[in-house]
Amino acid sequence: MVSPNQRGQWPGSPQVSGPSPGARIHGMSPGNPSLHSPIPDASHSPRTGSSSGSMPSSMPPPRKLPQRSWAASIPTILTHNALHVLLLPSPTPCLVPGLAGSYLCSPLERFLGSVIMRRHLQRIIQLEPNLSIVNSNELGVIMFKTEVLKCRVALNPKTYQTLQLKVTPENTGPWSQEELQVLEKFFETRVAGPPFKYNTLNAFTKLLGAPTNILRDCVRIMKLELFPDQATQLKWNVQFCLTIPPSAPPIAPPGTIAVVLKSKMLFFLQLTQRLPLPQEPVNIIVPIVYDMATGLTQQADIPRQHSSSGAAALMVSNILKRFSELHPARQSQWDCLHTQIKSNFICHIHMVSRC
Repeated sequence: MVSPNQRGQWPGSPQVSGPSPGARIHGMSPGNPSLHSPIPDASHSPRTGSSSGSMPSSMPPPRKLPQRSWAASIPTILTHNALHVLLLPSPTPCLVPGLAGSYLCSPLERFLGSVIMRRHLQRIIQLEPNLSIVNSNELGVIMFKTEVLKCRVALNPKTYQTLQLKVTPENTGPWSQEELQVLEKFFETRVAGPPFKYNTLNAFTKLLGAPTNILRDCVRIMKLELFPDQATQLKWNVQFCLTIPPSAPPIAPPGTIAVVLKSKMLFFLQLTQRLPLPQEPVNIIVPIVYDMATGLTQQADIPRQHSSSGAAALMVSNILKRFSELHPARQSQWDCLHTQIKSNFICHIHMVSRC
């Protein structure tokens, strides 16, 4: 039998001279370092003619790729077990289970999805009038800014499986550290993660370009979604919909960007009733319109089919109208919206479920 060293003498076989690039250049693939199989020592390689294909007992440290554009072309040798781990669906590392989401995918899918979302983000920022790119010398890092915030987006340096947002106010303003952390966590867990939707990312960037008072109240709603256990008095959970869900009123196809920010702002909330299992909770999709000129907040007038959720949506509309009567429209009315959601939408709408 012809040994592997003589494969270049086979008729019609390609002539390969010298060792592979992986044996000459030592680096690390942009993935989880624990999944990388080190390159075996040449004395134990089958190419040396040894009949024993066993791996050495002492493994060299993981490879580290140079910070060059061609680094991805350097091959990484993987064992079958390492490849299995890369392709096996698993929870997102370094995230609290309640924040990780329900979409389970593999480490390789999370890495590739994060890289694609990073590329999408760079294109979206160039098209968004309220955002501007900031030049950065860091490889793989996107820097941009709004009127009041500086943003930095990069892969998680520990796992390379999520995109992380770092927000810094340009000057001392109304932003608290907690609000900034909620915004960053919402981006990592609800925007840039699985299932990696372009429209979700696009809608979030529109929110970043909103006026400060509007964005801060959106952050308060995001906090209700991320940490529902902190609001134990609420009867309903709230979710900020960045894309139009299938059960929404027929205003646009499902999956369309659910944030419109012009002279008026349109966004969607999903309210889910808190019920013990195995009871089926009621879900309500609430399209809300905020008029920036008058400060009026109301539910978008969209025809619905007659159902229990339709009756609940009518209750939401009545609550907003009553709130507008008690608090005349003014420029700062938006500042009270998150309080309105907590005190009226979520606490009192449970009356509908009894009808």
